[in-house]
Amino acid sequence: MSARKFHPLPRSIREPASLALGGIIREWRERRGWSLSQLAARSRLSRQMLSFIETHRRIPSTDLLGRIGRALGIPGSDLLRRAERRAARWPARCRQCNYCCVARGRLVWWNALRGCLRPAQ
Repeated sequence: MSARKFHPLPRSIREPASLALGGIIREWRERRGWSLSQLAARSRLSRQMLSFIETHRRIPSTDLLGRIGRALGIPGSDLLRRAERRAARWPARCRQCNYCCVARGRLVWWNALRGCLRPAQ
């Protein structure tokens, strides 16, 4: 098995729900069978911005979240609430960690023991 790289999160992301939000948006988009370009056209956002949101490089404002939600047919507040619920299920140490073990908005364990392998700080 190849070694995984740990990437520090952008300093602007401190809330676990912000990490989960990108995954929630991606899941809703994929449920509808839409590409990023299709969601971008429906929400009138750039494809690059949506990509940044889904990959945790940008946090959407409430305005952008509302536009994405309307395009998906769900209120933006519901997207955020679902992200908060998902992040609340993560272990406390993972909610406070500054390393990204989150892939597509879901917590990913890097070993079979479900333990953290991030570098010692």
